[in-house]
Amino acid sequence: MIKAIQFLGTQRSGSNLLRLILNEHKLISAPHPPHLLKIFVPLSKVYKENNLDISELVEDMCRWVEVNPVPWSGVNLSRAEILSQSNDVFDAFRCVYEQKAAADNASVWCSKSTFNIDYVDDIERDIKPFYIHLYRDGRDVACSFKKAVVGPKHIYHLAIKWKEEQEKSASFLAKLPEHRYHRLSYESLIESPEESIVSLCDKMGIPFQSQMLKYYDSEESLHTAESGKMWANVVKPRIRDNKDKFLSQLSIQEIEMFEFIAGKQLQEIGYKSVSQNNLKPSIDIDLFDKEDQLLRSKSKASAGSNDKSKRQAQENLLKEIHQKLGIKG
Repeated sequence: MIKAIQFLGTQRSGSNLLRLILNEHKLISAPHPPHLLKIFVPLSKVYKENNLDISELVEDMCRWVEVNPVPWSGVNLSRAEILSQSNDVFDAFRCVYEQKAAADNASVWCSKSTFNIDYVDDIERDIKPFYIHLYRDGRDVACSFKKAVVGPKHIYHLAIKWKEEQEKSASFLAKLPEHRYHRLSYESLIESPEESIVSLCDKMGIPFQSQMLKYYDSEESLHTAESGKMWANVVKPRIRDNKDKFLSQLSIQEIEMFEFIAGKQLQEIGYKSVSQNNLKPSIDIDLFDKEDQLLRSKSKASAGSNDKSKRQAQENLLKEIHQKLGIKG
């Protein structure tokens, strides 16, 4: 049976919904992701440059998990145990998730961090998980990001992000045998949840359990919803018609821009273009960068006090780590 699951794709594609569904399976532990590899792979070289051994890295990774906006309940991470099995950041990543799974009496752990697409070669070398490529219409992903505290906000950057992450996912999965991964669209998940999850469980070799579809009543869903506005819907039954939002929420110019940049990728995974304009839109990357930064700043400033407080502990810890490593800015 599989030992680990790794999500691929782009954020705001229903990954928390799927994570919570999987977490209700008695064999699977799927905690909210602290994005360990995104934070600590770039830093791991700096620890070495500062002559800090791996015990420092392990300690900081554990502390990072312990201040995750959505708490990891029921586990006390053993630094000594993780250190005894770790030679690098990828070993520590695996051991942290294994400890959580053991605390949950689960035999399979799941990382929903889609940022890990940038580290799949190392993950494949050291862990060899089962991969789930969860995808959603990129134009609806853009709508979701525009309202979220995190991520890009300008349609140009949103299209580039979605396009590149879909390309990376497709390129990586093309190297694997079909029994090692499963593709699942967000739209099929909300329209036919039982059929979608039964199919996924069959592919993973794990028996389907009906309580998976009542994820919204779980303690984990409640903790997730309480930790940020952008996760509020996870305590509600699925929103069956939560698609094609871009038709009313994006301007004609934004749709044209997205489809010009990522139209090929949309069509490759089954989404139709709606723009009637085949002309190249005007692109001024410097201007778009400035507008995106302004939109990000406004989004962060307008975040509720709960969203800010839940993220403050990690922001403070990252500043402390950067100071220790001599990283400025």
